[in-house]
Amino acid sequence: MKRLAAILVAVALLGLGIVLGRAVITSSHANGFVAAAAAGALPAAPEFTLKRLDGTGVVSLKDLRGQVVVVNFWASWCNPCKDEAPILEDLWVTEAKAAGVALIGVDTQDLSDDARTFAREYGLTYPLVHDDGGEVARDWGVAAFPETFVLDRQGRAVAWFPGAVTAAGLREAIAKAKTE
Repeated sequence: MKRLAAILVAVALLGLGIVLGRAVITSSHANGFVAAAAAGALPAAPEFTLKRLDGTGVVSLKDLRGQVVVVNFWASWCNPCKDEAPILEDLWVTEAKAAGVALIGVDTQDLSDDARTFAREYGLTYPLVHDDGGEVARDWGVAAFPETFVLDRQGRAVAWFPGAVTAAGLREAIAKAKTE
């Protein structure tokens, strides 16, 4: 009986080791993107094409090449996302849109209906997409919400903001992206 228990524990530990090892290997690529962005190494952003939250088509990152792009990962249940939503909307309306800067809100780990309610409540008018299943967030190495990336015209990350952004921080990153 003791021997059977020991074998079962050994098998369980081996299985756990395999699962954890796969998780580390799978996440290391995405975490490499975040680490490179944080270090200022200008990594190429992972491509995505996602359905717009309002049902009017899709947004493809590839189609935005040639523009500075702000990509904000958020969820309706995220309190810091609620704090930054007015900042992003104000920047979009007063500066970004007129300057040809694209702003994409990527809703992930969320229900679409809740995200649409959030967008209405905060009056968000910039393009919002839904990352159903969270695959894009995983590809980008997003670990918490919100996270924001600023991409230069070649699609390389020039800035990464873990947590809520500030208007001044975004303006500085956008200016840097325009010079790359």
